[in-house]
Amino acid sequence: MAEQTTEIRKDSVALDDFVHRHTKNEIPIIYDKICEGCMVPRYTIQNWLRGLARIPELHKCKIEEIFGETIFDKLETCEK
Repeated sequence: MAEQTTEIRKDSVALDDFVHRHTKNEIPIIYDKICEGCMVPRYTIQNWLRGLARIPELHKCKIEEIFGETIFDKLETCEK
């Protein structure tokens, strides 16, 4: 259980760091791209950023694909 909680926090911190590297005006655009690409509502992204929900592996891969950079630690699921 503690290992899963640590993973959630690590992923949420990685996503939060990525989002907040951008300017205040770019953040809503980033949210919109993630919403469209992952087909999730905006509140789900907020839950991911706050560490309240786990980011599914396929969504992690899709987020990295959308922005073209590595955000999360790589696992075999993302490898093609």
